[in-house]
Amino acid sequence: MKVPTRTLPNYNFFMSSTLAKFSLRFFSNTELLFLLCVCLFSAVLIILVMSVLPGHRTFHFASKREWMALTILTCCYAIISFHQLGSSSMPTTWWQPEHTPQEIILKLPEESTFNRVVLFFGEGDNNSNPSAYQIGIHNGLLEGSADGTSWELITPLEQDRFCQYIDLLFTDLTYPYIRLTSNDPSDCIYEIAFFYDDVLLPVSIESDASSYRYPPEHLIDEQDRIPIHASYYDESYFDEVYHPRNAWEIANGQYMYPAVHPLLGTELIALSIRLLGYHPFGWRFAGALIGVLLIPLFWVLLKHLFSNPGAALFGTILFSVDFMHITTSRIATLEPMSVFFILLMFLFMVRWMKTSITEVPLSHSLRELFFCGLCTGLGIAVKWTACYSAVGLAVLYVGSLVQRGRAFFLTRSKNERPQFYRAVMITILWSFVFFLFLPILITVLSYLPAHITRDGYSISNVLQELVHMYRYHVNLTAAHPYQSTWKQWLLDLRPVWYYGREDSYGTYHTIACFTNPVLSYAGLVSIGVVFYHALIHRSFSSILISVGYLSALLPWCFIDRCLFAYHFYPTSFFMIASIAFLYEQYNNRPAAKHIAFFIGFLATAVFFIYLPVLTGFGTTRDYVHLLELISSWYFG
Repeated sequence: MKVPTRTLPNYNFFMSSTLAKFSLRFFSNTELLFLLCVCLFSAVLIILVMSVLPGHRTFHFASKREWMALTILTCCYAIISFHQLGSSSMPTTWWQPEHTPQEIILKLPEESTFNRVVLFFGEGDNNSNPSAYQIGIHNGLLEGSADGTSWELITPLEQDRFCQYIDLLFTDLTYPYIRLTSNDPSDCIYEIAFFYDDVLLPVSIESDASSYRYPPEHLIDEQDRIPIHASYYDESYFDEVYHPRNAWEIANGQYMYPAVHPLLGTELIALSIRLLGYHPFGWRFAGALIGVLLIPLFWVLLKHLFSNPGAALFGTILFSVDFMHITTSRIATLEPMSVFFILLMFLFMVRWMKTSITEVPLSHSLRELFFCGLCTGLGIAVKWTACYSAVGLAVLYVGSLVQRGRAFFLTRSKNERPQFYRAVMITILWSFVFFLFLPILITVLSYLPAHITRDGYSISNVLQELVHMYRYHVNLTAAHPYQSTWKQWLLDLRPVWYYGREDSYGTYHTIACFTNPVLSYAGLVSIGVVFYHALIHRSFSSILISVGYLSALLPWCFIDRCLFAYHFYPTSFFMIASIAFLYEQYNNRPAAKHIAFFIGFLATAVFFIYLPVLTGFGTTRDYVHLLELISSWYFG
């Protein structure tokens, strides 16, 4: 029987365009030509607009040419980062049983044939079930009947997924009646759809349950939101089964599944969901936006470290083509928020170290420390890895006070010492407030919007949750096929493979997280040179880069739990800064400039070559395997 078709959301609509086919054929990337065209147009537009602006130094911080270059770089990165970030259409209503067992009868057109059943699972009303979390289906049944009385088993149902489509394939089945049986009170299904190949069949509900709080009609009320073939664009993948889930629970006041990280980053994702909607684009938006903001933030930090404007811009370009940055920004995890605050921590520490505590009002110095402590608290409230970088801040803080004291005693008279002692004591006292009390306060308050226990918010419950997190990470013994060690991070040997699936066009979508190998191996050399400069010449920038690098990396050297390549992310900023440091130190040598240009060009070229592997853009399996240059690299 021929049934009417419906227009369904599908990421691969772009594949039907001539531009995408041409791009796939010649560059093995369906999106590359489109992105290059948009980036080129945006760059020309920015140049035209900024060329008519006054030529004076903007904000007395950078030249107009620097702002123009930074604006183009940030804009082009944003275009790539947000392109095909995620669907803005997803089923959002759900059915869950009022009692068990509960049966629902669905009706298909007479004599219609189906060979695919697509189920979409999310989380339901946890507050209605005090004994479990409302998600998935457990010990369920899907049966078919020709007359509505005699039933034959199609398949048992045992799925526990969050915001993922389950595609069940069968040989041709002709059942006008379908019975879905739930035997578990914690079952929850968002949508069910029946296909014959890629044709969606009309379906109706025969069961009479109009008085139910979550009526069976919710199973079929959003058929137009089901993709023909789901990809990363339509559903959650990797750790998105955790963070968006907790974010949805926070956004809807639901009892939470236990979190293994503090909640501030998750609450930023929850805010994004509340503002934009409950779908992949909504829960990925916050990370993608912060990823874009990290570009100018990193540039500002480098501007404070280097006197050469070219070194800051060079480092920012390298950062914008780092693999891990684009991949981590496009998945709804906590890393972008965490490193954002870590960079702000170091930025304000740098500003404090450059501010005198005696020659200018002490409030100027304390203001920088306050913002440094505030960002430290925000970073820790996102993820405890910020504590590692906070140790680096403590080293810089103590070292700066000691250095200031030595310089003061060598250049000032004894009569001025009381003023210095007073400034140091006030600074130390306020530092306890900024770096101890303030982070604790932020962490405790960050739990206010969340329903972490069924008996409500309390300081005791927050402490219990923090203890649970600590024990989880200390006692974690799980293994993962794509785990890695800190030694492998330095050599870029083991990416994390997040996702891989082939679509109906035969195009492959894969996502892996690792570092741009050009930056990894250039960084190995440059960080060694930076360590040398820090020990021998003790330059300000080399010391700060060394401390930032070591404080982010060294703790992982003593942790034997399951680790992943993305744990190197905070370290990678200082690795890239070390390459920019070499540019500043040796830029007056023609050979050094040629080497820097070669590294920048090669890193950018490799970035675009590997772009499909980093983002999930359409490519071919042959191309993916071609990019597996090291035996331990796997992209699907």
